[in-house]
Amino acid sequence: MDKQENQTEFYSPFAHIPGKYEWCRIHSHSHGSLDTFIVIQSSTDQPVTVYVNSANGEAFMADRYPESCCIRVSKEDLQIHSSNGGRVISGLLNSDRGDIREAFMLFHTKQHVLPVESVYGGQNFRVWGSRWTCSGIDLELEAWAEGRIRSKNGTVVLEGEKAVITCGSYGIINKLA
Repeated sequence: MDKQENQTEFYSPFAHIPGKYEWCRIHSHSHGSLDTFIVIQSSTDQPVTVYVNSANGEAFMADRYPESCCIRVSKEDLQIHSSNGGRVISGLLNSDRGDIREAFMLFHTKQHVLPVESVYGGQNFRVWGSRWTCSGIDLELEAWAEGRIRSKNGTVVLEGEKAVITCGSYGIINKLA
């Protein structure tokens, strides 16, 4: 990937609790489509922990974001599903490694609300403490998440947690200047 100055990517399905957890299927020209569960440590410009369920996902993380922690699990142990025209997204994770050992989240939004365009990133927006920046456009829906996250330190139950479902996200990835 270093041979090219920039890449375009599309992200869908994509649902997240801002600043904490993201469920995302990344569609990358360089690595194909891959499912991820992302645990954000403190902010979006710091290294993260990314769970992947494929060799493509593992290679994507090694090539693009070696600063972050990548944990590979089986396809059965990391699943993302979308239904109701992308207005309901569920994610499931089971892992014997990393801080998060088990997670299940169900994201939902109102049926007849239109998505809002949200521009993000820029030339100084470092992705996960890496040598890459990202800018793009999300089509966002206000959502809520229910679920459970079990870590090495205990279990957190989510009930009506404010969240975002992104109907589609387009990103341009550039090398840091």
